[in-house]
Amino acid sequence: MPSDGVTPSGINAGDIEMLRREVEAALASAIARLRKIEETAQQKLHEATLEQAHLQMFLDELNFRLKTVSSTTEPLVLITGPLTESQMMALQQQADALIKRRAELDDINSDLEQLGTRLSWLIHQIEGAGAWVLSTDELEEGDVAGPGKPSTGEQVMWAQIIMGQEAERARLAREIHDGPAQVLANTVMRLQLVEQMFKHNQQEAHNELAKMRATLQESLKDVRRFIFNLRPASLTDAGLLPTLKQYVSDYSEQHDIEVELNIPEQLVLSANQELVVFRVIQEALQNIHKHAEASRVSINIQQRPGGPIVVSIADNGRGFDPKLVRQSRPSSSGLVSMKERAATVGGTLKIDSKPGVGTNITLVLPIAKAS
Repeated sequence: MPSDGVTPSGINAGDIEMLRREVEAALASAIARLRKIEETAQQKLHEATLEQAHLQMFLDELNFRLKTVSSTTEPLVLITGPLTESQMMALQQQADALIKRRAELDDINSDLEQLGTRLSWLIHQIEGAGAWVLSTDELEEGDVAGPGKPSTGEQVMWAQIIMGQEAERARLAREIHDGPAQVLANTVMRLQLVEQMFKHNQQEAHNELAKMRATLQESLKDVRRFIFNLRPASLTDAGLLPTLKQYVSDYSEQHDIEVELNIPEQLVLSANQELVVFRVIQEALQNIHKHAEASRVSINIQQRPGGPIVVSIADNGRGFDPKLVRQSRPSSSGLVSMKERAATVGGTLKIDSKPGVGTNITLVLPIAKAS
């Protein structure tokens, strides 16, 4: 019998379960709507990318016609004399219009990519938060895994890592599409025109073939760089030091950025730690190339006897406010992926930066355990 003045509330375990189901349904509905929006954004990005590729092919063809054809309305006809002024003007107007549209598509693609990244980040955050809300563990023990079951925190971390992997795959696919794939498509078109040129002007055809050979050689370098970025075989075969030296040398030559690399001849690192160190340095250097406008980078790796490994990457670029970056681009800047990589081997990553004073990234890894 209830105590004086106290009325039973009538709440029981069934009510709690009903609330749990309502929360689960609401989360599922919200995630489904967000995934639909994400799918639409990806489709729009795909359409814009296709238009951009076709537009670039048309632009290349127009530029080629300025040298090789006499009319923009008739089928391709090679010429022996110069274009008339009106023909040159018509071709130039078409080229200018295509260049303007290409700039518009660049902005559209950038916005769609950023929207897609943010939506993916938001979905994973909702899923992680939902798993925690729906967890039946006690609040104090809510992040403790049961037998064979990852904790909620681990689930969120691995979801973010998977998201980072998918973002990297999408980035690589775009680079291949915009790089080697585009070069091959343009080469096929130009080869068709060269076949016609041989009938009228063999010297011009030889010149064009020389240009195509140089373009294909550059594209081959891109393909090799993609393969190296996916998994540098030298990291397993030769070790971290030679791999870093080669990567830094190629990076410095490609982007005209001075990179100073200070690394001891002997480091006690596990295979996983070596991979994390390489990937963090790789991501940091790519961010410097894309955003920092730096002319010099210093990479220092230190390990005292029996102590942790400390990796420092400093640049003299324009710097940024890390808080603002996290708010405006929560998962697109590469900062999150670097911290997640460090966490997978028990390490930490700190970013110090201010506008106008450059950036310093410090990775600290615990001493590798003897196997």
